[in-house]
Amino acid sequence: MGKNLRMATSGSVAGSEERSRSDTVRLEALSDGVIAVAITLLVLDLAVPHVGEASLWQALVTQWPSFAAYVTSFLVIGILWMNHHSLFRQIRYVTRGLMLINLVFLMLVVAIPFATSLAADYLVEPGPNAKVAMAIYSALGLAIGVVMVLLWRYVLARPELLEPYVDVDAARGVLPRFSLGVVVYAVLIGVSFVNAVLALAVNFLVALYYAFDQLTGKASD
Repeated sequence: MGKNLRMATSGSVAGSEERSRSDTVRLEALSDGVIAVAITLLVLDLAVPHVGEASLWQALVTQWPSFAAYVTSFLVIGILWMNHHSLFRQIRYVTRGLMLINLVFLMLVVAIPFATSLAADYLVEPGPNAKVAMAIYSALGLAIGVVMVLLWRYVLARPELLEPYVDVDAARGVLPRFSLGVVVYAVLIGVSFVNAVLALAVNFLVALYYAFDQLTGKASD
């Protein structure tokens, strides 16, 4: 009887886990919508200068921190979307835990326009404000990188959530390369307190690194 009870309990738990799974369609649709809003909000920080008879060109040049922050963040969000898509092409089912991790990811992504505005406004300011602004920007990048790695590790620990064609051992083998950005962003927080402009430039380079599919080592399709 005890054995039967254990088997029934085990079957009930397995059945509960099975019922908690669903396909990825709704999660991806929500993610795409949130990311689209975040990337669109970036342009609101670009102000049209009203110069009267003065030089429009000079006024635009003085706004270079805003343009630099905009281009960097647009690239960051766009490539986050590409990598999110690459991950979920390999995921067949989602669970409640995976949904929660993805919600944290989206919460951080929608904060990028705020961090971008902060960096644009203070990038060339004298004193510590520029450094603090860029440290916040880099810390947000670090947080997003950590959540992306956690999301993928969560799935790799549950191979039943993956598409049948995914080689789990190979995926685990490239995880350190995929996680490299986490280390770089942690270093960039310190770099931000030395040179804010340099920190923004390296943020741009990190985004370029992830323009290549670090899960397979091939250029993204």
